[in-house]
Amino acid sequence: MESPWSVRRPVRELRPGDHAWLAYTGREEQHHVTGAFVRAGLDAGEKVVYLAGAAPVTAPRLPAHERLSIVALGRGGRYGRGGHFDPAALVRAVAEAVRDGADGHRGIRIAADMTWAVRRPSGLELLLGCERRIDIAIGPSTRAIALCQFDRARCTAAELAALGASHGVEVVPDPEFEDSVLRIVRTFRPPGLALSGELDASRHAVLLEALTTAAAGAGGREVHLDLSRLRFIDLGALNILADAAAHADGRCPLVLDRMSPQLRTVVETVGWHMLPGLRLGG
Repeated sequence: MESPWSVRRPVRELRPGDHAWLAYTGREEQHHVTGAFVRAGLDAGEKVVYLAGAAPVTAPRLPAHERLSIVALGRGGRYGRGGHFDPAALVRAVAEAVRDGADGHRGIRIAADMTWAVRRPSGLELLLGCERRIDIAIGPSTRAIALCQFDRARCTAAELAALGASHGVEVVPDPEFEDSVLRIVRTFRPPGLALSGELDASRHAVLLEALTTAAAGAGGREVHLDLSRLRFIDLGALNILADAAAHADGRCPLVLDRMSPQLRTVVETVGWHMLPGLRLGG
């Protein structure tokens, strides 16, 4: 459940002072978004700190880099207290990262997967108190950006709503492609792509590349295309979708969601909806 109180920003638009959150559906989404957050910091000459639940840390596909530190908060970690959630330790870790990161770096980014803390006794209540204190530690004057991550599968809707309300920014994936005409964004619930704008002949290559990436990330599941904000699509692009569906041969179906009535009529008139690898969604 996304928070109605949060501003939604792509990773690349995060700015100093942002205390952002990500409710990820699975590891693929976590790796995609958090990886972009970390890489953006390293590319910008910032120090990056990844805070995890326990040692040994299993971080999401993070590159080895001298400006990247990975720290365990729980059992076996620097701030551990018998595996229990220690709110003071979390706030201390963030404050130390902000202080140390300001020394000789352009900024500091802190990424923390805090699902483990929610699942500890009284974890949500304690964590919400921490988030208020982290808001104080993270501010525009500190040149710091924080990204807190939570696994949807291990949190209730009420917990996610409370966590969302405690963050000023909800982070979303960077576009796979964006110009003045077309925007393509990776989606994870369900896996696929959201297309906005107009899709013409000059952008067929980027559509094909995005489809290939989305199919690889879907892991054999359906690939959904959200077409609700697509104002125009040419015949060549429709042929690309039909070819992708034909090659899928029913094994990894392409689902066209939220089409305009006009587009749905075209697809049904030419009979593409009868291809075994293509399905019309809601």
